[in-house]
Amino acid sequence: MTNKQPFLEKCRKLIEEKLGWGDAAEWQNQDFENLGDRIFEVTGVVLSASTLKRIWGKVQYNSKPNLSTLDALARFAGFDSWRTFTASEISRQPAPEMSAPPLKKRRPFKIALLVLALAGASLFIGSIFVHKPGSLLTFGQLRFSSKPVTLGVPNTVIFEYDATHSNADSVFIQQSWDPKRRFRVDKNRHTYTSTYYMPGVYKAKLILNDSIVKEHDLIIESGGWMGALRQEPAPLYVTDRLQHIPGQTGIGQQDLDNLNLEQDKAAPVLMLANVNRNFNISSNHFLLSLDLQNTYKGNNAPCLQTNILVLGTDGYLLIPLGKPGCAGELNMMLGEKPIEGRTNDLSAFGVDFAKPVPFQCEVRNQHIQIMVNGKAAYTGRFEKDIGQIVGIQVNFSGIGFIRNFQLKAAG
Repeated sequence: MTNKQPFLEKCRKLIEEKLGWGDAAEWQNQDFENLGDRIFEVTGVVLSASTLKRIWGKVQYNSKPNLSTLDALARFAGFDSWRTFTASEISRQPAPEMSAPPLKKRRPFKIALLVLALAGASLFIGSIFVHKPGSLLTFGQLRFSSKPVTLGVPNTVIFEYDATHSNADSVFIQQSWDPKRRFRVDKNRHTYTSTYYMPGVYKAKLILNDSIVKEHDLIIESGGWMGALRQEPAPLYVTDRLQHIPGQTGIGQQDLDNLNLEQDKAAPVLMLANVNRNFNISSNHFLLSLDLQNTYKGNNAPCLQTNILVLGTDGYLLIPLGKPGCAGELNMMLGEKPIEGRTNDLSAFGVDFAKPVPFQCEVRNQHIQIMVNGKAAYTGRFEKDIGQIVGIQVNFSGIGFIRNFQLKAAG
């Protein structure tokens, strides 16, 4: 069937059911940003909020989604690829024009939120209107803190909280931005533990009823360079297989083959990460340099897309590399600024990976310059920083190496 729309509608429905965020008609921009982050965590593919809003019909757009976007959606929905998903739908519903069953009507999820913040105060006293008309949340002194029990991942975090001085019916602790990682806790208790499987910067939240009343940065450190293959529900760690040739880290094809993965389906996504709160470098003034090479030989990752992430306490930079012919499939994110290959010339980020690729990113005086293979690939304004830099992550569609890594304040 050449018409993708019925398949796209079905795929959207599967994703909505997986998320459990309520009626998609009620989703706001932040929901689409969160969905983009979820898709990236599972697939290693970046889809911007604007792209997702077009797919969900929030923004008028005549062009159809490209195959890499469809593949990412299908993989997030639980399939190996878009073609696998459509083949499954055709086999289950052989009549080509049969429409998907209508969506069940869901109760709209509306929240009227008023937060009274006392800047610099350790005591939170106030009232918040929540989603039930006429209901009023009141609270006095609140306490919320967290402490990882070890260095590296997986890592259990001990949360200490006190919400007894409130009239809340429900108390939740949320691991990060993701509402699916929200857990109800006993209002009359004070300790809760949660396991984190990936290093990074998280925003832990204390929630009373439907209102976020306290949150703080939670940094899960990696304990040096670590490696993992992305998969659900937990990653496959390969840190013990990393090759530590002087100045180089990564895994090779033989290491991958020894894991006996089903490489004939979706390509693996290797994550190499180094998260350390002691980096603590201002994102307004830094220099990152490294050489990297995607060495994957499988035929199920033709673009060899490789994403470099700079992790900050208030956001991240994502800079993509890929085969020269795949520039239109690349998407860059500079803090809150998305730059899509569909509507921008990102051909300078196309590389053949026949040898290690020198990469450099420098920010100073609200200006960013990205160098690839010794040539300027992107220059522009960088007006909104991402806080303090605490880590670097490189995601290979396949496998690869990095070497000559350096992260420092710009001289």
